[in-house]
Amino acid sequence: MSPIALFAPFRGERYADPGSLARRLAPPYDVISPEQRDRLAKQDPANIVQVDLPVADGRGDPYAHAARLLADWRARGILQRDHAASAYVLRTTSRFEDGSLRARTGVFLAVAAESFAGGRVKPHEKTHKGPKEDRRRLTHATACNLSPVFLLAPDSSGDLERLLVEAADGASWAAAEAIGAAHEVWVVSGERAAAIARAAGAEAVYIADGHHRYETSVAVRDEAPAAWAGGARRTLAHVVSFTDPGLEILPTHRIVPGAPVARERLLELAVGRFFEPAAPREAVITVVFTDGSEAALTCNPEADLDHVPGLPGPWAWGLPSWMCDELLVRRLAAPLVGEAPALGYTASAVEARAAAGEPGVAFAVLLRSTELGEVKLISDLGQVMPPKSTYFAPKVPTGVVLRPLEGES
Repeated sequence: MSPIALFAPFRGERYADPGSLARRLAPPYDVISPEQRDRLAKQDPANIVQVDLPVADGRGDPYAHAARLLADWRARGILQRDHAASAYVLRTTSRFEDGSLRARTGVFLAVAAESFAGGRVKPHEKTHKGPKEDRRRLTHATACNLSPVFLLAPDSSGDLERLLVEAADGASWAAAEAIGAAHEVWVVSGERAAAIARAAGAEAVYIADGHHRYETSVAVRDEAPAAWAGGARRTLAHVVSFTDPGLEILPTHRIVPGAPVARERLLELAVGRFFEPAAPREAVITVVFTDGSEAALTCNPEADLDHVPGLPGPWAWGLPSWMCDELLVRRLAAPLVGEAPALGYTASAVEARAAAGEPGVAFAVLLRSTELGEVKLISDLGQVMPPKSTYFAPKVPTGVVLRPLEGES
């Protein structure tokens, strides 16, 4: 039996009032703090966070509450289902910490939910059971894909990027300033949507963000009730071309808890054996000590890789997240700070530097960005990186379009 096409247009469900997106979009559920969730919910009672990150109502079941909210929004006309299968093009423009302004264009499509063994969808990070069970229960309760998997298409021909630029050359359906960025949406149907789907699926694609969501969709596909079993063969995805000029991977910096570590002692352990000093622009990692001083480090080119403890393969040597988490923190610094610490994370270098001086912090580590080529190589090798190895910015917003599973195939 031949596999289904990797991507397909779908009959999306959108907020009926495009002007409401500014107050109803939300970041992906897994980066929302309790405080931000409260702010979003107060901003608009129909903000998508109410369904995608539900809390229990008086009846105690957050997932059933999410389903009731969806049904209510549909009954009141807040959400409306499209009649034609479509592709939903999104351009997001945001300002980064360095002051630069960049625009990234992608498209919402329905991607096949299938095992990684098939080789058409490739992961790069490990997943955990808890988040997948949460998403599984939410999907069963709502029968809807709410938050998309973020996928990267190699787009060797350039067709996907070209088609998306053409689709965005005209009046948009919606434009909104929300969650720290500007968003424009175009809706494309018919042969143009089909052509976009074919271009997106011309080669195997790579998960940038949403590993838990994708793996959950594969599990749900095999246990879906008959009413929406056809729709469960796919899941909601946002696809961006490798060649998109606005595609950006930011580093996720580390905050290491514990007793303050002396600069001299840590560098004595690290430099010469695995690391060597580097110019700031050439550093793989930069350690920020509690006194505010910094040490920029790169890999020692003369290190004997056969004797690097725990090295999973040559691909990991020089990977910032592995050099930091597994080598610097867990191998070298752990004896100085106690048991293997539970790392804190931030995408802001300013926040990481500030955290280094806070009580209970041993030091912070600034990482260079993981490169797109590294993500592709590691995925192609069938390997996975440490958690929080990549931060594709900006995050894809939730609420631009939903994908009900009933009526899809």
